[in-house]
Amino acid sequence: MTDKNENVNYKPMFLLSAMFMGIIGSGFMSKEEAPVSYVPSIMEQKETLKLFTDAPVEITAGDVDSVSRIANAILGDELSVMATPQLKSKDGLTSVYQMGEYEMTLENFNLKKSSEQEIFVSLRKVNSLGATKEDALVLTSVNDENAASLTNEVVSTYRLKVAVSDTNAPVIRLIMDEDTYTEGDDFDAHDYVESVTDDVDGELSYEVDSDVDMQTPGVYTVTYRAKDSAGNESSADLTITVEEKPAPELQEASNSYAGLNGVSVNGSTVASAAMSQLGVNQDCTMLVTNSLAAAGINFHGWPAEYMSLGTIVSGAEAQPGDIIYYADGGIGMSHVAVYLGGGQAVHGGWGGSTTVAGAYIGSGPVFIHIAQ
Repeated sequence: MTDKNENVNYKPMFLLSAMFMGIIGSGFMSKEEAPVSYVPSIMEQKETLKLFTDAPVEITAGDVDSVSRIANAILGDELSVMATPQLKSKDGLTSVYQMGEYEMTLENFNLKKSSEQEIFVSLRKVNSLGATKEDALVLTSVNDENAASLTNEVVSTYRLKVAVSDTNAPVIRLIMDEDTYTEGDDFDAHDYVESVTDDVDGELSYEVDSDVDMQTPGVYTVTYRAKDSAGNESSADLTITVEEKPAPELQEASNSYAGLNGVSVNGSTVASAAMSQLGVNQDCTMLVTNSLAAAGINFHGWPAEYMSLGTIVSGAEAQPGDIIYYADGGIGMSHVAVYLGGGQAVHGGWGGSTTVAGAYIGSGPVFIHIAQ
């Protein structure tokens, strides 16, 4: 026979007892012990902020003025009376700008990085006395009572998306955009570059495209090109004019003297006759023979034989119209020319033609006054 006590269900009695004890216990709990609303930290508050705008704010890399677009996205028309942003401080990816009556702090923000970024923007309004006025903090997870208690800790903070794009080309600055040279002068295109910079990359290298030929008179264009890390390119042109080198002016000769067979020889006559043959295709001896013939001296021979026509003098004593002999004219054989003065001479057979060049070439000049 089964005992009835084994079939008794004690569960309802247990539940009633627990409810009774809970009611009694609540009467002894003070209000101070009651749970309080959780207030998140400042960083947590930022994380709980909703995006102020769904579409990214478009700004230009490196352009400080574009920072105002961020504030404008928040303040709207109120920003229209504000000044240009002035950078007050920067620490890593945190920058503080003064914008008229507002102080704006940007966190996780890189103005020089072309990318889409999610940043935090804190705004602090400054009154006419320079004191700060905290705007009300709007958080989805904090009620009005708690928000009021936080106004002394944080300012109005917004989470935004910004799209930073680098569309500005490098800037190439030249010290001038045109210049003039004389045929034969030295020219270096790099001497004209003042700076090549980019608002994001800073100082940049550059390329030079130049076909300037300083031996050929004409007008040439030198082009400078630069490219930044975003692929933006720029160029600048320099115009170079190469003018023909003027023929040397003949010095007045003082070497008029009795020449061969008593003929009076004037050095200027010989020098002028040599200059009149420029461009003629002839060898060096024919140049000298023709020049002497203009002064009434008829002679033709090998270069060394012209030394017999006069007296050897030093370079300091040499006069226009003197004959110059070279044991080696610079090409492994003897040479003869007509001196013009000022270290210049007329040379025949110079690349097949008659031209003006320096008197001090090859083995060096031997100057000869023509006389008996």
